[in-house]
Amino acid sequence: MQIELQTNDDLQQKLMDIKSMAERAPIACTKYIDLGVSVIRVLCHTPKIVQLMARQLTYTLRDDMDHYDSTLVVWDAPDIIGTIKQITDKFSAPQRARMHLEMVMSRQRTLRNLELMHHDFSAINPVITFNDDAGVIEAYDTANKTCYLGIKNFDVEEFIKLGHIFVQQINVLIQSPSVNIAHGAIIGYNNNGVLFCARGQRGKSTLTVHAMMHGFEYVSDDYQILENHDGELLSYPIYSIITLSPTMYGELYDDLRGKFVSNNARKDKYVINIAPYHDQFRTAYPIRMCMFPEIVKDKDPSIKFCTPMEKGRAIVQLIQSTVMQMRDWNNHDVIRTMFNMVRDLDFYKLNLCRDIARNTEYLRDFLSKFDFNSRHGIPTNRIMVDITFDLANILDTETYTLYHMNKFATNVYENMLRGVPENEIWAAIEPFAAKNPNLRAEFDTFVRVIREHGFIIDGVDMPTNTEISNDFAVECEYHLAVMEYAPDKTINLITTK
Repeated sequence: MQIELQTNDDLQQKLMDIKSMAERAPIACTKYIDLGVSVIRVLCHTPKIVQLMARQLTYTLRDDMDHYDSTLVVWDAPDIIGTIKQITDKFSAPQRARMHLEMVMSRQRTLRNLELMHHDFSAINPVITFNDDAGVIEAYDTANKTCYLGIKNFDVEEFIKLGHIFVQQINVLIQSPSVNIAHGAIIGYNNNGVLFCARGQRGKSTLTVHAMMHGFEYVSDDYQILENHDGELLSYPIYSIITLSPTMYGELYDDLRGKFVSNNARKDKYVINIAPYHDQFRTAYPIRMCMFPEIVKDKDPSIKFCTPMEKGRAIVQLIQSTVMQMRDWNNHDVIRTMFNMVRDLDFYKLNLCRDIARNTEYLRDFLSKFDFNSRHGIPTNRIMVDITFDLANILDTETYTLYHMNKFATNVYENMLRGVPENEIWAAIEPFAAKNPNLRAEFDTFVRVIREHGFIIDGVDMPTNTEISNDFAVECEYHLAVMEYAPDKTINLITTK
């Protein structure tokens, strides 16, 4: 449920209520996270958080600093539902009426989740969140550069479900026109950093970790801070943990110097503390190039210049995966910052074979011989498209707007990219109109949106035969969807009235 806070006074009162909740317990300890570009003071109103911080933030956690730039307040919040009641009991009459109406319409007897919105913070993201399902209370006092985080369950396997500790709070506290968190991976050689731009399951984490284990300089295999500093792109580590699939953990086990932290509560990823490799960590580390990794069936790895379309895919994967993790889909300032950070770097396609050691040695040989003073200036297209896991994500680099298609729409879009005539595409999906009477109108709107937004790009080399997946249509309930992440709202451009 969302409730809009209409006035600044109302917002300040709610933030004071959150502050009072946190301060019911005394401060157990004060820690500092030294991120290179910024120092965050952590006020721990519970000792339960200390060990969790030490395990994940080993490299950046400090007992003392001579200054700090922002504050994160953490406390034990075992009764989030009770806290929601305390907050809603103080609602104004219109707010209570809205709350009760929504509870009746949704048939809720107990309010488990509540989001408080305020226009000065964001049109999309709540300034205060009470989420009993996730087990967190979050609040952002931007005027005082302070974040509040109440946590319901500090058990390692439950806590790890939230992801990397404090990552979203750190993201809010350090963002500026020249600084942003990125979801990628960074290693390098002889002070020349490589930023891997890719989603999961493309081999970047495995290569990054294996390279670190074999002498490469290291920043991160998951989240890092990027800073545009006097025209140079610098990177900074945040975490001392890596995440590996059980298979990769098994392959690297004999040589990996690290301590097992968690099975990520789902056993699909193992979390390992890599403090023994801190001598290879680098801070304010210069990024000289970007690489777009992909696992191929070739016997040997290879590296080549990216085409403009491949460069676009790499940038979309870097930006889209970051804003998805950070809940910044609609933040065009963040998208602009990240795009400008990497747009002028050279991009290389890194084809990875199945032999991890061979990939690492090939990359070492390439970087040791590479002339980093040369630049090749790969062109940057206005419209950048990435289709991965049967989903299309598109970035308009003039408006800094992201678009996302469901699988059915992506399937239709791929046919358009191949040059399949629109009448042939409609003939292939027309039988689905029995399940969705609005499908013809949706298809016509879809075609118009694709044309008007310039989503048909050059350089696609595919066969022109029509290929429509019944499975994708069924999964999407026979509806086409193209989501536009505008600054003030998220809308489906294909919705028919």
